[in-house]
Amino acid sequence: MAELIDHRVEDRFLAAYERYQSLNGTSEPLSDLSKKAIERFAEIGFPARKNESWKYTNITPIIGRTYQMASTARAATKGIAGLTTHVAVFINGRFTPEASQLDQLPPGVSVKSLSATAEHELVQTHLGNYADYTDESFTALNTAFLKDGAVISIESGCKLDHPVHIIHIVANDEATIVQPRTLIHAADHASAQIIQSTEFRGSTSLLMNAVTEIYVGNEAHVDFLDLQVGTPHVSRITNLSVYQKSQSKFESDVFTFGGELTRNNLSILADGENCESLLHGLFMARGNSHIDNNTFVDHAKPNCYSSEYYKGILDHQSVGVFNGKVLVREDAQLINAYQTNRSILLSDTARMYSKPALEIYADDVKCSHGATTGQLDKDGLFYLRSRGIPEEEARRLMLTSFAGDIIEKAPVASLHELLYDHVECMLR
Repeated sequence: MAELIDHRVEDRFLAAYERYQSLNGTSEPLSDLSKKAIERFAEIGFPARKNESWKYTNITPIIGRTYQMASTARAATKGIAGLTTHVAVFINGRFTPEASQLDQLPPGVSVKSLSATAEHELVQTHLGNYADYTDESFTALNTAFLKDGAVISIESGCKLDHPVHIIHIVANDEATIVQPRTLIHAADHASAQIIQSTEFRGSTSLLMNAVTEIYVGNEAHVDFLDLQVGTPHVSRITNLSVYQKSQSKFESDVFTFGGELTRNNLSILADGENCESLLHGLFMARGNSHIDNNTFVDHAKPNCYSSEYYKGILDHQSVGVFNGKVLVREDAQLINAYQTNRSILLSDTARMYSKPALEIYADDVKCSHGATTGQLDKDGLFYLRSRGIPEEEARRLMLTSFAGDIIEKAPVASLHELLYDHVECMLR
């Protein structure tokens, strides 16, 4: 059994589960999964820093608080100006059709609530199949409180004309935990872009514990972009689990701007030949913000390609973590896998912990990893200043260019301007 940080902490969540079940219940198709998840959570508890994966991230402050479960609320969404999307709105984790804009979805594409589709074969087959609640505490907690969420289905051969934008609105006036759940199923030869973002309507402590599962069928293509804009009172744990079939392509783009504590877990199982897996991330932190990106790419079959490229900009007393692992199994020959993490520290008190790793059991592969952490290039800064550019503006130009390397990789081009705006805001 994993070491428990504090038995009383787990007990509070177990007691909350009992109250939640008695008040709200769980639909019968989900009840067995919910019970198994809470039983497993009771066994493993929250991860301690002795757990190598959590070595640099101390969750004790955020799990030690007394949270209320997110309740039903009403709120209007701001959305993202200038972005043409199909919009699915979830307020405090519950689907809100009257605020959504889904009437123009093309044939073969559906966006529905989990509570309304719990008995459907797709949900019964795939929900809980990729996000492993047996080893990951926060996934177990999310699964135990499963009530609603997004179910996105793209049938075989269908291609989305515009991205689906999942907007989570969190409205809270007391310390709250909200646990969104998303299931995305892209059948063979399907293609889709999914954007996820969050809007906050409160100023008290919030813990967002989100789980997303994505199935990418044979020759299917899915882009998933997660825009995370935080405030000092918002902590976020995300678990994204992806399963890829043969000749599929999956791209993850994670943009994290601030927040109290953020932990992004991303796990990919490439379980077919000729899979392509692209992982891009940009994180910016200041104050006492803590951002941890933890990735795992499992190459189970031969002739696959994966590339990870994460960049960070850290200021003040902020902390960044990149913990990436690539596993190449014994029979997975002819794998090309690459990991790169580059970070810039803007103060003497900011810290960056980087640990890219390769675990290879095949002999015919091309794999590499690398990490660099430093300050702004003094020669580059001198060059710009020598051409009459003030020092502050020169620094901003260099940092924007550094971040832009990741922004320009984002497949939804109409989002680039907004992402640059967030970079500018963080730099100011």
